[in-house]
Amino acid sequence: MKRLSIILSLILIIIKCLAVSYQEYNPNDERFRVLALQKAKIRLEQSERDWKNAKELFEKKLISQSEYKEYELQYQNDKISFQQYMLTVIYDKPHIMVLSAAKSQSADGKNHVELIIQNNSGGNYGIEESLLKEVNTDKLSPSVIHNVYVSLHDLQGNIISQPYEYHIATLKLNEKKRINFSILKDVESVIVTANYGDKIDQKQIYLSRKTDSNLVNITPNYFSQEVESGQTAIFDLKMEYFGNTRENISYELINLPALFTYELSSENIVLNQFALSSSEPTKNLQLKINIPEKSGSNIELDKPYLFEVVLKNKENAIVGQTELQIIPTSKADLRISFGNQYWKGNDHERIEFVNIKLENKGMKTITNLNYDIFLPNDWEYKVSPEKIEKLDPKEKVNIKLEIIPSKNTLPGIYSLRFKVNGSNVNRIVQTTEQDLKVELVKKTNIFVIIISLLFSIAIVIGAGYFFWKISKN
Repeated sequence: MKRLSIILSLILIIIKCLAVSYQEYNPNDERFRVLALQKAKIRLEQSERDWKNAKELFEKKLISQSEYKEYELQYQNDKISFQQYMLTVIYDKPHIMVLSAAKSQSADGKNHVELIIQNNSGGNYGIEESLLKEVNTDKLSPSVIHNVYVSLHDLQGNIISQPYEYHIATLKLNEKKRINFSILKDVESVIVTANYGDKIDQKQIYLSRKTDSNLVNITPNYFSQEVESGQTAIFDLKMEYFGNTRENISYELINLPALFTYELSSENIVLNQFALSSSEPTKNLQLKINIPEKSGSNIELDKPYLFEVVLKNKENAIVGQTELQIIPTSKADLRISFGNQYWKGNDHERIEFVNIKLENKGMKTITNLNYDIFLPNDWEYKVSPEKIEKLDPKEKVNIKLEIIPSKNTLPGIYSLRFKVNGSNVNRIVQTTEQDLKVELVKKTNIFVIIISLLFSIAIVIGAGYFFWKISKN
């Protein structure tokens, strides 16, 4: 009996060594997961037999309890390992395909995206379904993706979909899902993000357009503009076409006063009409509106003028429209003039520009006027009046400017720049920048000139006397 116990113990040791050899790491297990799963199943079957044999020996008291527990632990570990490989195979190749992403616009002007996705996962489901029974659960299937979260991002990574995330509880193999998002900003392409299992799948998708309406969406850069009389308002308009045919589009402006002239242009080419199609669905155009100069009662200033841009097809049916606003305002015109912009003198003279006239030639009162003077380093200035609180239309004021160079300034020509700034309500008004020139020359001492002259005369007389003496000898 003792000899039999020794033989059985040796057999168990050999089996144990073989069981350990089954668990050696193979780098190809990560690459060929189905084969790794089959290896794990072989290990599990072997360790199950070893455990049952050890159990019989333990019941016959041929091995100790600690030896039996080792075989039981090995069996449990191989069982968990097999289940882990099984789950890895199940979720090895889940894949969600984006079938379409179509952009549309509702009657309230909001943009929408209709997204269609499909569970297009790969894998050998015949093998996986048969092996799945070994996991002891009926809630998992390799052909079903659970808890899918879908969202739309812009190219900077911000979520722009509403709702922010759409939850799909289950998506079966080859099942399609239609999701309707509203989008929080107008974009041409989106990043479709699908989050499922431990995987985040992102695809950049160029949006198509639903082509069942043949309508044009007009998106202006600004709804309303304040423009001085005599100036031009410019609206950048994005035209976006939702149709499947080529349309020649004409335009007109409704409720715009007759004195206001306008044109629609593309790259500085004036257009009578333009074409849109499914292959070229967008155009960026400029609407320029010329505001007449205020003259008598021809226009009312600071009054909003509301008008519509209307687009029509060749059948004269309206296919797009948008509302815009212009507010003509009083013209602000601040001007400055100099009697002389060039000063020349020595470094001991006072540098002054005295004949400077500032005039408000516009129709608005300008307030809080101040001077903007550019000087060489360490130079200073004085200006009179020091501050101008306001300047009414047609009012003039005389300005005196004194420049004080630094003491170590060398002779030469120096450039200065001078302008005046003011404000009207929330606008900055300023004159054109004027260039001033200052030429400094060194002052000559008259006493030094007289001494130099006398010294020169003395040299000439001495030289003449010297040559006379030589010639006489």
